[in-house]
Amino acid sequence: MNRMFRTSVALATVLFALASLSACSSKDDKEAQDQAARVARLGELQQQRKDLETARQDLAQMKDSLEKAKSGEPAEGEKVDVDQLQTDVNKKESQVAEMADSLNQALVEYINAGAPVQGEAPGPNEQQALQMKADEDMLLAKEYITEGGEYARAIGIYQDILKFDPDNQKVKDTLAKAEADRYMDEERFSQVKKGMSESQVSALLGPANSANRRTYPKKQLVAWFYPKSAEGDAAAVYMHKKGEHFEVYETKFDAVPKHSETQGDTSGT
Repeated sequence: MNRMFRTSVALATVLFALASLSACSSKDDKEAQDQAARVARLGELQQQRKDLETARQDLAQMKDSLEKAKSGEPAEGEKVDVDQLQTDVNKKESQVAEMADSLNQALVEYINAGAPVQGEAPGPNEQQALQMKADEDMLLAKEYITEGGEYARAIGIYQDILKFDPDNQKVKDTLAKAEADRYMDEERFSQVKKGMSESQVSALLGPANSANRRTYPKKQLVAWFYPKSAEGDAAAVYMHKKGEHFEVYETKFDAVPKHSETQGDTSGT
């Protein structure tokens, strides 16, 4: 009896050990499968971003062609339909925006799904996804500045990136430049000269925030106001229509005194 009992116990112990090994093996297999799926998904996201970059390059070339066509500089012997080219650019812009939104959403979902336990560092896959997200956010911030002079929104994005990546020197430098450019100084403003076009003014000073632009249709005039501080004072560039375009006819660095609302809302700067 005792011998049989000892044999039964030994067998039970072996069976328990085998069951435990099976459970561990199953768990390891599941983790390996999940990790493989994460790696594969990261590869898809990287390809998605490559496709987006290609679309952005195509858009940049199209915009360059459009600007040349508008200025009367198409290739020799080439006839360009400006209206059609503008339509194509608009369509491409919408496509790029949709691709960027899709990638951003996919990156957020990927990062959230692999979020580490509090206090632990992200894994290598998550770090790559976080870097892609930061790169995309920086492009968006740059667009806010170059397209609409919206420095406040751009600065907010840079600050958010630094919350998750406080040692990112590239973001620190870009943030510092945005903060320096946010308000107009006399030296930078003095670069604008009479006769310059809107695009030339934008290239030198950046585009004025939409809230800080004034149009006077009857007089065919426009005014762009550039805040000099958070207190409401602003410099102004005045342009009148000449042919199909507007050009600078006057500039005033002290156009608007502090605490004035003449130039409009500067909260977006």
